[in-house]
Amino acid sequence: VRSRRQKKEDLEFMTSEIDDLLKGGIVEVSDSPWRAQAFVVTNARKKRMVIDYSQTINKFTLLDAFPIPRIEDIVEGAAKFKIFSQIDLKSAYHQVPIAEEDKKYTAFEVGGQLYQFNRLPFGVTNGVPAFQKFISTIIRHEKLEATFVYLDDVTV
Repeated sequence: VRSRRQKKEDLEFMTSEIDDLLKGGIVEVSDSPWRAQAFVVTNARKKRMVIDYSQTINKFTLLDAFPIPRIEDIVEGAAKFKIFSQIDLKSAYHQVPIAEEDKKYTAFEVGGQLYQFNRLPFGVTNGVPAFQKFISTIIRHEKLEATFVYLDDVTV
């Protein structure tokens, strides 16, 4: 896959994002043989770095069949309660560690340098079921029966 040409301001934005991810231990410098392309998506309010795994890991990934809760089931389960708190987990996927031997598959390029994730990145095929499995395991282990999770939204 050829490197994408980046606008100077987009490259500066991604470099700043990478610096934060490095400081947080979310990514590390890589020498992986895999390489996805990173780019910037801008909407009316803000910029966001996106990694396109469609030509790398996502092409070879078997789908994880772990069930995602149905919203109707969550509403029905929560209906017996009177008071609710809702939490939107920031960078929720980045709470899920990646096995050492799998990190190389998450490699991506920014500014001529390869990086790879230590934590689950956004954009991989099984990100949603992997996170749901992770958070469901915690809820079950801690016996948090009055806790409902849908993607990165937690209702207590």
